[in-house]
Amino acid sequence: MTTARRGPVRLIPAVAVQETADETLLSLGDRLLRIQGSRLQAPVRDALRRLRDGTTTDVLAGTWGQDPATHLLAELDALGWLTAEPPDATDPFAGETFERQVDYLGLFTPDSAAAQRRLLAARVGVLGLGGIGGIVAQHLAGAGISRFRLVDHDTVARHNLNRQFTYGPGDVGTPKSQALARSLRALRPDAEITGIRRRVTDEAGLEAAFGDRIDLLIVAADTPPELPATVARWAAASRTPFVTGTVGVGTGFWGPLVDPVQGGCWACFERQRRTLLTPLEREVEDRMTEPAPFSFGPGNTAVAAMLAHDVIQFLCTGACPTSGRRAALDFTRQRITHTEESTCTCQTT
Repeated sequence: MTTARRGPVRLIPAVAVQETADETLLSLGDRLLRIQGSRLQAPVRDALRRLRDGTTTDVLAGTWGQDPATHLLAELDALGWLTAEPPDATDPFAGETFERQVDYLGLFTPDSAAAQRRLLAARVGVLGLGGIGGIVAQHLAGAGISRFRLVDHDTVARHNLNRQFTYGPGDVGTPKSQALARSLRALRPDAEITGIRRRVTDEAGLEAAFGDRIDLLIVAADTPPELPATVARWAAASRTPFVTGTVGVGTGFWGPLVDPVQGGCWACFERQRRTLLTPLEREVEDRMTEPAPFSFGPGNTAVAAMLAHDVIQFLCTGACPTSGRRAALDFTRQRITHTEESTCTCQTT
């Protein structure tokens, strides 16, 4: 065959197939393939059934013909819908809490079993275990991640419970690092979790808490205000990807996910972002040195869920919608906007 793909091939389960008398429609998310023509339907559907079960490129060419098989495979491959993983690749995950998630990962990559294995091997640090950090960690544990370093200096307070749903009334007064570790272990008893009660304000503190022990750092602490810049310097030196998440009044933010290995740079992102602000917006931002003294549970949960989505996608594939850019969710208008992806010009990474 003349297609670049040879050998075992399978149509990923996440692709939906709908059939009418003279049309076959394949879809996944916003990707669509429409195959029309009544004479094409029988051979196309036979090919798709073989692909769904798993076949080889040579078998497909032998039963349908080389040219039409090559064309169909090229179309499906361009959409990212073909994998060489065998049909039983996901069998080891049967009965796991994340079993129903594995084929969903086909939205990110056709090799969903390999993606799930990457999640199982991932080491994640979370700095700040409140309404963002705790909920993100909960989602990641549900996705199969079980190796965490959880860092926060604070204890659980009763007023946290409107949004920090990994804690309960019985946790009031307990260090958040200890209470969250207990909550995650209830979901994943085999988890390797280190909880550290510590206030991190400088690069030495980051090194002591995380060192070379993580694949990604989630920054969900809202003080001190210069913390993201401090994390960025440490991350550039240690080559550690990191991402931030925060919630204000009426708006929540997550990203950018900065990967120094891929040339990501927080300093360039911030410089570019601030050039787009009006003088008044810059003045207001510079005066806001303390987090808002109030919080709304749905806002925290929405941002934490979207941040967890991007973290999972990044750990599976090395990229996500907020790679190098920030997402903003306007709660009142229910609208998400993104900054433009930044380009590093300072060569600090």
